[in-house]
Order: sequence, then C-alpha cells, then structure tokens
Amino acid sequence: MADFGFVGASYTAPSIYQDDQECINWRPEVDPTKAQGERGVIALYPTPGLTLLTTFPNQEAVRGLRTISSGGQQLIAVCGSYVYALSYNFQPSIIGQLLTTTGPVSITDNGVYVYIVDGNNRYSWYIDYPDTTSFVGSISGTTLKISANIYGVIAVGQQVFGIGVLPQTIITAGSGTTWTVNQSQIVASQVLDSDPANCVFTASIAYTGSGSSLVSTMTVTAVARGAIHVGETIQGAGIALGTIVTALGTGTGGVGTYILSPVAQTISSETMYSLQWSVLPASDGAFQGGGVVDVNDNYFIYTRPDSQQFAVSDLLSPITQPLSFASKFTSPDNLVSLIADNGQVYLLGEKSSEVWVDQGTFPFAYQRIPGSSNQQGIIAPYSVARVGNFFCYVSQNIRGLNQVVLMNGYIPQRVSTHAVENSLLDKYTADAIAYTYQLEGHEVYVVTFPTLDITWAYDITTNLWHKWLWVDSNNQYHRHRSNCAAVFQGVVVVGDWQNGNLYQLNQAEYTDAGGEIRRLRRAPHILSDLQRQYFDEFQIQFQPGVGNGGFSRDRNNYLGTPYVIAADGTLTIAYQEIDVLGFSGQITTTDIQYNPKAMLRWSNDGGSTWSKEYWQNIGQQGKYTNRAIWRRLGMSRDRIFEVVVTDPIKAVIVSANLKGSQGDN
Repeated sequence: MADFGFVGASYTAPSIYQDDQECINWRPEVDPTKAQGERGVIALYPTPGLTLLTTFPNQEAVRGLRTISSGGQQLIAVCGSYVYALSYNFQPSIIGQLLTTTGPVSITDNGVYVYIVDGNNRYSWYIDYPDTTSFVGSISGTTLKISANIYGVIAVGQQVFGIGVLPQTIITAGSGTTWTVNQSQIVASQVLDSDPANCVFTASIAYTGSGSSLVSTMTVTAVARGAIHVGETIQGAGIALGTIVTALGTGTGGVGTYILSPVAQTISSETMYSLQWSVLPASDGAFQGGGVVDVNDNYFIYTRPDSQQFAVSDLLSPITQPLSFASKFTSPDNLVSLIADNGQVYLLGEKSSEVWVDQGTFPFAYQRIPGSSNQQGIIAPYSVARVGNFFCYVSQNIRGLNQVVLMNGYIPQRVSTHAVENSLLDKYTADAIAYTYQLEGHEVYVVTFPTLDITWAYDITTNLWHKWLWVDSNNQYHRHRSNCAAVFQGVVVVGDWQNGNLYQLNQAEYTDAGGEIRRLRRAPHILSDLQRQYFDEFQIQFQPGVGNGGFSRDRNNYLGTPYVIAADGTLTIAYQEIDVLGFSGQITTTDIQYNPKAMLRWSNDGGSTWSKEYWQNIGQQGKYTNRAIWRRLGMSRDRIFEVVVTDPIKAVIVSANLKGSQGDN
C-alpha cells in the first residue's frame, strides 16, 4: 500500500471511530509542486524549539510583550507586576510597576509613549533609553545601603527599581555607600537598578476651584536636567502620589506652567522630579481602567471592561479628555475587545461587531462606518491576533460559540475545523490568549486555552491545524510554554506563562530550552469494509542521518589501548558495531550520542486500546540510507498507527508506506 495518508494534520472527530488523527509538535508542510497523492506532497516538520534568552528576576508569568515601534531597539515586557525594557543584549531593566500581578495585559505604543492596560488600570511610559546603574543594595526606612557597585554611577535624582521597591522611590541625598530615598520601606539586599529621573527642576504647585472645576497648576522656575512631558509623574516632598502632567501651559518642557491632574495640593518651591512611568489616575478620561488597547492614527484607543464604551486619547499623548469616548451601538451587547486594522478600528462585542474610522471630529474623532456591522462577536478578548492582512479570534454569536474566525474585510470567515471546535465543546474558553509568529514563510496563529491546558496552531499558509504542546516529566501533555510574543532583534521572542523566562522560537532547536519535546503523529483508520487485513511491513520515511555526532552508546566495543593484533590474528567488526581504541571511562557524555529512535504502537480496535511500543532507529549522523521499518505487524480489521519521536533531532516525516494483504472475513 502506498502512502495511505499517514502524514497529515490534527483531526479528532466526536467519535474516534470516525477519525482519531493527532499531529502534536509537528507542522504539516505542503509541497505545491507535487500532485495530490504523490509521495511527500505533505511532510511533517518539527515545530520550533525554545532557546532561553533571559530570565526576569521575579520569575513570574510573562504577561505581555511589545517591540517599540520607533526603531525597534527596545522590547517592553510585563512579568508579574513589573514592567521591563530590554535592549539588544536582552538585559532587563525595570521601568515601572503595575497594580496587578496576574492575567494578560495589552500593550501598544505610538513611537512617543508606551501604553498598557490590565483591566483595572491604564499606564504610560515616555519612551527613552534607560541609563541604568546597577548595584547590590538594601533599603531600611529611608536609608539605601550599597554593598557592591556592578556598573554605572549612583547619584541624587535617580529613581530606584527592584523587586519589592516602592514605585516612585527617588534618591534625594547621600554619597558613597549610604544614600537617602524619599519613601520609607524595607527591601532585602538584592541587585537593584537606578535610572535618572527624566527631569530635575525647581517648581511650586497651586490649585484653584473645587470638585469638577478644580485646576492644579505647576510653575517651573528652573530646570537642572532634562525636560518635562505630558503624561509624566511628578514627584517631590509632600506631592501626592499619582500627580501627573495632563497638559502644557506656558511651559514646553522647561520653565513655565503645566496643568496637573486635579488634586487639591499646595507645594512651595522645591526640587521636583518628573518620572517617565505613570499610573494614569481615575480622573483621566471618562472612566478608569481599560480592557484592550491599540493605536490608530497616533491615538490610543481602549475599551472599558463590562460595558459598550471605548475611549480615545489625545493625539500623540496618553491623556484622554472627559468627553472623548463613545459606545458600540449596532447591537446592545457589551464591547469585549478591539483591534486597529488597515486604518480602521474593529469593535468586537459579545455577539456582534462593527467598524469605526477616524473622521477628525470633535470632541470624539471616530465615527461608525455604515454597513460594517456583522453578527459575529468574540468570547475571549485576548484571542485577537493579526494574521497576514487580516486577524483571527475565537468567536461567539447568538447561535453558539467557539469557532475560530478570520476577519476578511467586514466578514468573519470560519477557519477552525470540527475537530478544533469539538475540543472546545462545552468548555470555558473566555481566557483564551493568542499571538502570531512567522518563520520560514509560515504565518501561524497560536491560540492557547489556559483552563483547558491546550494550545492549537493554525498555519494560514497551508490552512492546516496542529497541536503545539509541552510535555512534563511524566510524559503528560500541557499547553505550550509560550504566553505572548514579539519580534525583536530579528528573532521571534516568546514569554513563558509561569517562570519569567524569555525564549527565542528557534527552528534549529529541538528542545524546549533543554526540556524534551514529544512529537506524536496518529494516522487515519486503515480498514477495508472491516475485513481482516494482514500487515507485513510498515516503513516511515524520516529524514535520515540526523543523529548527533559522536559514538553510539549501545553498540560500542572498547578494545583498550594499546590493542595488539598478532601477525596471524584477525579483528572482526560486527555490523553497525563501533570499535574504540580506549576504555569506556575515556568517553565523555559529549562524545556519546543516542541513535535517534521512533516509537511505534498501534490500535486494533479503532483507537480504544493500544499495543506496547516498538522502537526503530531513525539513523545516526551520516547514516543517510537508514530506513525505519517494522515487520510482521499482525492482523486487524480497523488499524491505527501512531509514532512518537522524543530525541532532539530534526525529525522530518516525508511519507509512510505499508505492505499488507486482505484476508477472508
């Protein structure tokens, strides 16, 4: 029997007796130059492995990643409650802190500011390259003690960052190994970072009015260093936490007046600091918090959780005016998510969607596009990800839920299969998260369902699905390690959902940062009207000769040294045996290779029960004619073959062939 469809995608039907195909940690590759039915028209290639890039100090879930648009020279990452900036060497520097510690976040930027929402709050960071000083220190009360300087120079006016350090901690005095900070706290000895405040200046603060008419004004009389920007936090003795610059007065970065967030406070002339990181106050815009954020026409656009509302910031600013908001209104369902695509803003509701566009109107710049609505909503706000010139998400409507759709223009098109949907049937999927990566021309939509502990991947190049899973020490499959992704320094970077690791998605890496990848392919049913079939020989065409270089562990014959062959003596070397002039203790683990194995088992009852595993060699390095063949495989009326590969090799399956015959009923 020629290739019988052994190579293919994941497809498990509601009844395994209809179809029970699995494709785990392999991705199908289609050769467009071959005709249907030819050998190798579809091959299975390994999914990317993980190469460790860095680990964040707090070692918590990486909640979001974003490469800054202007130049792409910095990567912004949220790990736990801490926000990091990373440069070319992937060395993380803390730049801010969220008020939440878990759950996905939404990050975007407009080239001037980074904007983050976590549901309860909104945050901004004025983009700059951190001039970081690193040292080992501890804080007791307001005293900062330095025990070792790693690099850089500590100075007054620097903001201190570290695990457990209070936000807006500023060095206000000191020298050498003893310094004073502005906030009393206890921080155990650890590696800390400090970064100069964006601006150091002399100013006073006064206010007029009360309630909704209160206006707080800062008057700057001298600037020692830097410049003041809208959206930055103002810090100094007696200044209320969360005081930010909301608008320019007569000042444009230096001496002059600035409008602050409406807090009733009077501060006499003193040294003050403007900080790039800000937690936007409840007084900003029409509402507090944000569910999902994106950028369009240099406006930040964000949703209000559990409502129909969304808001738009000022142009090139993190500040939102009180009247700059609107509501999704085609249908009465709440707004769940949004995405800016092709110059338009798609509002994805619970059961319906509509599209808005920038019309330049005041006080709200956006208007709905007539005829753009559709009756397909979204169930998981973070399941939206760009794919090609479109985007995908996990949908729902008034008739049902849990289809994955691709938005083509204003029309969502179903791309999930019944097998994908069956795996989600009657399950909780509102926590689904998604991202897209592109490697070797394949653009893949990756959607993880944390509650279900599963990751599906859809390759838009082939329109085929596969499962992408991590395996634990008990060979149990779980969701993939990746939680979010960004392209930075020319590589696809992903963050771990658990331990603070950043990885590179690497096609040349065949482990998950040293952990085993268990690749599994389960083929279609082989049956002929449920008549007896006898299976004589099964051959899988792997790419051979892919084992690591070195010695074979299971066929070495150590001859000792020196080894003398008499003049009339002989040395017989058995088939595939390696004779070593030396002793076994001289061979190190780096010299040893495992001859990579394929592990085959089968079911004779349609997938209900399974045989034991039967192993065959795939082929050591250089063994390019090796064939993986299993013989005398018995009889069945309904046979399913399954193969597993766990060795860290380029395990490519080109095709499979089966020799057999049909017997009497």
